[in-house]
Amino acid sequence: MTSILSAESNTAARDRIFSRIRTGLPPETALPDVPLYEVGGDKVANFIAKLESFDGKAVMVKSREAALRWLDDNIAREGKCVYSAVAGFEGNFEVTDATDPHSANAVDICVGEGILGVGETGSVWVTEESLGLTACALFSTDLYLLLDSSAICSGIHQAYEMIDLTAIRYGSFFTGPSATADIEAVHITGAQGEISLTVILY
Repeated sequence: MTSILSAESNTAARDRIFSRIRTGLPPETALPDVPLYEVGGDKVANFIAKLESFDGKAVMVKSREAALRWLDDNIAREGKCVYSAVAGFEGNFEVTDATDPHSANAVDICVGEGILGVGETGSVWVTEESLGLTACALFSTDLYLLLDSSAICSGIHQAYEMIDLTAIRYGSFFTGPSATADIEAVHITGAQGEISLTVILY
Protein backbone atom coordinates (compact mmCIF):
# COMPACT_ATOMS: atom_id res chain seq x y z
CA MET A 1 0.00 0.00 0.00
CA THR A 2 2.80 2.39 0.90
CA SER A 3 4.53 1.85 -2.44
CA ILE A 4 1.26 2.51 -4.32
CA LEU A 5 0.66 5.75 -2.43
CA SER A 6 4.27 6.76 -2.99
CA ALA A 7 3.97 6.18 -6.75
CA GLU A 8 0.74 8.22 -6.88
CA SER A 9 2.28 11.10 -4.93
CA ASN A 10 5.34 11.05 -7.20
CA THR A 11 3.09 11.24 -10.26
CA ALA A 12 1.15 14.15 -8.76
CA ALA A 13 4.37 15.99 -7.91
CA ARG A 14 5.71 15.42 -11.42
CA ASP A 15 2.50 16.75 -12.97
CA ARG A 16 2.64 19.87 -10.79
CA ILE A 17 6.27 20.52 -11.79
CA PHE A 18 5.54 20.10 -15.50
CA SER A 19 2.49 22.33 -15.21
CA ARG A 20 4.58 25.11 -13.67
CA ILE A 21 7.22 24.72 -16.37
CA ARG A 22 4.60 24.97 -19.13
CA THR A 23 3.04 28.12 -17.68
CA GLY A 24 6.47 29.72 -17.33
CA LEU A 25 7.56 29.18 -20.92
CA PRO A 26 8.35 32.32 -22.93
CA PRO A 27 6.18 33.05 -25.98
CA GLU A 28 7.15 31.24 -29.16
CA THR A 29 9.37 33.23 -31.47
CA ALA A 30 9.83 32.46 -35.13
CA LEU A 31 13.33 31.47 -36.19
CA PRO A 32 15.13 34.16 -38.19
CA ASP A 33 15.63 33.79 -41.92
CA VAL A 34 19.26 32.88 -42.56
CA PRO A 35 20.66 34.26 -45.81
CA LEU A 36 22.44 31.83 -48.13
CA TYR A 37 25.68 33.88 -48.23
CA GLU A 38 26.51 33.22 -51.85
CA VAL A 39 30.19 32.44 -52.41
CA GLY A 40 31.75 34.12 -55.43
CA GLY A 41 33.98 32.59 -58.05
CA ASP A 42 33.88 29.35 -59.99
CA LYS A 43 32.45 26.55 -57.84
CA VAL A 44 34.66 23.80 -59.23
CA ALA A 45 37.84 25.88 -59.07
CA ASN A 46 37.00 26.88 -55.49
CA PHE A 47 36.36 23.25 -54.59
CA ILE A 48 39.70 22.07 -55.96
CA ALA A 49 41.65 24.88 -54.31
CA LYS A 50 40.06 24.27 -50.91
CA LEU A 51 40.37 20.49 -51.15
CA GLU A 52 44.07 20.78 -51.93
CA SER A 53 44.57 23.28 -49.10
CA PHE A 54 43.40 20.50 -46.76
CA ASP A 55 45.90 18.02 -48.26
CA GLY A 56 43.31 16.41 -50.50
CA LYS A 57 43.86 15.68 -54.18
CA ALA A 58 41.62 16.39 -57.14
CA VAL A 59 41.68 14.63 -60.51
CA MET A 60 39.64 16.05 -63.41
CA VAL A 61 38.36 13.70 -66.11
CA LYS A 62 35.75 14.11 -68.84
CA SER A 63 33.20 11.45 -67.90
CA ARG A 64 32.24 8.85 -65.33
CA GLU A 65 33.60 6.16 -67.65
CA ALA A 66 36.92 8.01 -67.70
CA ALA A 67 36.83 8.18 -63.90
CA LEU A 68 36.43 4.40 -63.71
CA ARG A 69 39.31 3.94 -66.15
CA TRP A 70 41.44 6.28 -64.03
CA LEU A 71 40.74 4.12 -60.98
CA ASP A 72 41.72 0.98 -62.90
CA ASP A 73 44.94 2.59 -64.09
CA ASN A 74 46.00 4.19 -60.81
CA ILE A 75 44.93 1.88 -57.99
CA ALA A 76 47.32 -1.00 -57.45
CA ARG A 77 45.33 -3.93 -56.09
CA GLU A 78 48.29 -6.30 -55.68
CA GLY A 79 48.98 -6.93 -52.01
CA LYS A 80 46.24 -4.46 -50.99
CA CYS A 81 42.83 -4.92 -49.45
CA VAL A 82 40.48 -2.88 -51.63
CA TYR A 83 36.83 -2.15 -50.89
CA SER A 84 34.60 -0.60 -53.55
CA ALA A 85 31.08 0.75 -53.24
CA VAL A 86 31.21 1.97 -56.84
CA ALA A 87 29.51 0.05 -59.64
CA GLY A 88 32.03 -0.63 -62.38
CA PHE A 89 35.07 -0.86 -60.13
CA GLU A 90 35.73 -4.13 -58.33
CA GLY A 91 37.47 -4.50 -55.00
CA ASN A 92 38.65 -7.65 -53.25
CA PHE A 93 37.07 -7.03 -49.84
CA GLU A 94 33.65 -8.65 -49.91
CA VAL A 95 30.85 -7.20 -47.80
CA THR A 96 27.51 -8.80 -46.92
CA ASP A 97 24.74 -7.89 -44.51
CA ALA A 98 26.49 -10.08 -41.93
CA THR A 99 29.90 -8.38 -42.27
CA ASP A 100 31.24 -7.16 -38.94
CA PRO A 101 32.21 -3.46 -39.35
CA HIS A 102 35.28 -4.15 -37.17
CA SER A 103 36.68 -6.27 -39.98
CA ALA A 104 37.03 -3.08 -42.05
CA ASN A 105 40.30 -2.42 -40.24
CA ALA A 106 41.87 -4.68 -42.89
CA VAL A 107 40.94 -2.27 -45.71
CA ASP A 108 43.82 -0.36 -47.29
CA ILE A 109 41.92 1.38 -50.09
CA CYS A 110 38.27 2.44 -50.16
CA VAL A 111 36.43 3.68 -53.24
CA GLY A 112 33.07 5.37 -52.80
CA GLU A 113 30.65 7.87 -54.28
CA GLY A 114 30.49 11.52 -53.39
CA ILE A 115 26.96 12.91 -53.49
CA LEU A 116 27.57 16.64 -53.17
CA GLY A 117 30.59 18.94 -53.20
CA VAL A 118 31.02 22.33 -51.52
CA GLY A 119 33.15 24.93 -53.30
CA GLU A 120 33.52 27.07 -50.18
CA THR A 121 35.15 24.34 -48.10
CA GLY A 122 36.32 21.64 -50.53
CA SER A 123 34.07 19.16 -48.73
CA VAL A 124 32.34 16.07 -50.12
CA TRP A 125 29.01 14.92 -48.68
CA VAL A 126 28.77 11.14 -48.30
CA THR A 127 26.17 8.83 -46.80
CA GLU A 128 25.90 5.21 -45.77
CA GLU A 129 24.36 4.52 -49.17
CA SER A 130 27.20 6.12 -51.13
CA LEU A 131 29.94 4.48 -49.07
CA GLY A 132 28.39 1.07 -48.49
CA LEU A 133 30.07 -0.18 -45.32
CA THR A 134 30.94 3.19 -43.81
CA ALA A 135 33.67 1.75 -41.60
CA CYS A 136 35.72 0.96 -44.71
CA ALA A 137 36.04 4.67 -45.49
CA LEU A 138 37.00 5.46 -41.91
CA PHE A 139 39.53 2.64 -41.51
CA SER A 140 41.14 2.82 -44.95
CA THR A 141 44.54 4.37 -45.58
CA ASP A 142 43.59 5.81 -48.98
CA LEU A 143 40.09 7.01 -49.84
CA TYR A 144 38.89 7.70 -53.38
CA LEU A 145 35.56 9.42 -54.06
CA LEU A 146 33.89 9.89 -57.43
CA LEU A 147 32.01 13.18 -57.73
CA ASP A 148 29.96 14.68 -60.54
CA SER A 149 31.29 18.24 -60.87
CA SER A 150 27.75 19.49 -61.60
CA ALA A 151 26.88 18.43 -58.02
CA ILE A 152 29.23 21.04 -56.53
CA CYS A 153 27.42 23.96 -54.90
CA SER A 154 28.97 27.29 -54.02
CA GLY A 155 28.73 27.30 -50.22
CA ILE A 156 27.94 25.30 -47.12
CA HIS A 157 24.59 27.07 -46.65
CA GLN A 158 23.52 25.97 -50.13
CA ALA A 159 24.67 22.43 -49.33
CA TYR A 160 22.44 22.20 -46.27
CA GLU A 161 19.53 23.48 -48.34
CA MET A 162 19.98 20.43 -50.58
CA ILE A 163 20.44 17.79 -47.86
CA ASP A 164 17.52 15.97 -46.22
CA LEU A 165 18.93 14.86 -42.87
CA THR A 166 15.69 13.07 -41.96
CA ALA A 167 16.09 10.61 -44.84
CA ILE A 168 19.44 9.10 -43.84
CA ARG A 169 20.99 7.21 -40.92
CA TYR A 170 24.53 8.45 -41.56
CA GLY A 171 25.91 11.43 -43.44
CA SER A 172 29.16 13.36 -43.23
CA PHE A 173 31.19 16.02 -44.97
CA PHE A 174 34.68 14.73 -45.74
CA THR A 175 37.12 17.62 -46.04
CA GLY A 176 40.49 16.24 -46.99
CA PRO A 177 42.19 13.31 -45.24
CA SER A 178 42.22 13.11 -41.46
CA ALA A 179 44.61 15.50 -39.77
CA THR A 180 45.49 17.18 -36.50
CA ALA A 181 47.50 20.15 -35.31
CA ASP A 182 46.81 19.70 -31.60
CA ILE A 183 50.40 19.01 -30.58
CA GLU A 184 52.59 22.12 -30.73
CA ALA A 185 50.45 23.38 -33.66
CA VAL A 186 52.25 20.98 -36.01
CA HIS A 187 50.01 19.83 -38.84
CA ILE A 188 49.97 16.04 -39.17
CA THR A 189 48.02 14.39 -42.00
CA GLY A 190 46.49 10.98 -41.40
CA ALA A 191 46.25 11.25 -37.64
CA GLN A 192 42.92 9.52 -37.01
CA GLY A 193 42.01 7.94 -40.33
CA GLU A 194 42.87 7.94 -44.00
CA ILE A 195 46.22 9.41 -45.03
CA SER A 196 45.00 10.44 -48.47
CA LEU A 197 41.71 11.57 -49.99
CA THR A 198 41.46 11.77 -53.77
CA VAL A 199 38.34 13.14 -55.46
CA ILE A 200 37.87 12.16 -59.10
CA LEU A 201 35.73 14.86 -60.68
CA TYR A 202 33.91 14.16 -63.91
